[in-house]
Amino acid sequence: MKPGAAPAIEKGRLAGLQDGAYSIAMTLLVLDLKLPALGVQFGDAALWSALIALWPKLLTWLLSFWVLALFWAADARTLAAVEVIDGFLLRLGLLRLALVSLVPFSTTLIGEHGDRVPAAAVYAAHLLALAATQAVRHGYLHRRPAVACWPDPSVAADAALQARVTLVCAAVAFGFAFVAPGYNMFALLPVLLLRLFRRR
Repeated sequence: MKPGAAPAIEKGRLAGLQDGAYSIAMTLLVLDLKLPALGVQFGDAALWSALIALWPKLLTWLLSFWVLALFWAADARTLAAVEVIDGFLLRLGLLRLALVSLVPFSTTLIGEHGDRVPAAAVYAAHLLALAATQAVRHGYLHRRPAVACWPDPSVAADAALQARVTLVCAAVAFGFAFVAPGYNMFALLPVLLLRLFRRR
């Protein structure tokens, strides 16, 4: 961006839209957790059985919620470091929010058909697209140090590491979707545990 150029939008407005989109998407995830109709009369055993049958959807909800939380935290930290939202960052940010708004759909898809290749592939491809936009944004900011002012070099290094690890793990999960649908999501574990490993 040229010095003195006007920003495409105020940073606060994008931050507000970003927080709203993430909060709505994270809330909509829970709508998929519904018990099947049990009829008028049912015993405790039937209720326990229905609750236990929900565990695949519960695990998918937990995974999607945690991944969204990680993406939101990364977006919030990056937005705090960015000095000016130029046209490219605005378009990329809106693309990310469009992908975020679709997470409840892909979560429902894999929650209901997690053992099928199309469902596992669509879910993994969706996360791969989110990871790719995160990596593109980080590369863009890395090449333009005047655009972002990180509070500490370690924060920028953590952001770069998370972007790379998330992209690689999502790509592996997408590849494994065609070999071991459902189980391919275990490829995302390094992303979920990355911050714990960094602390240790």
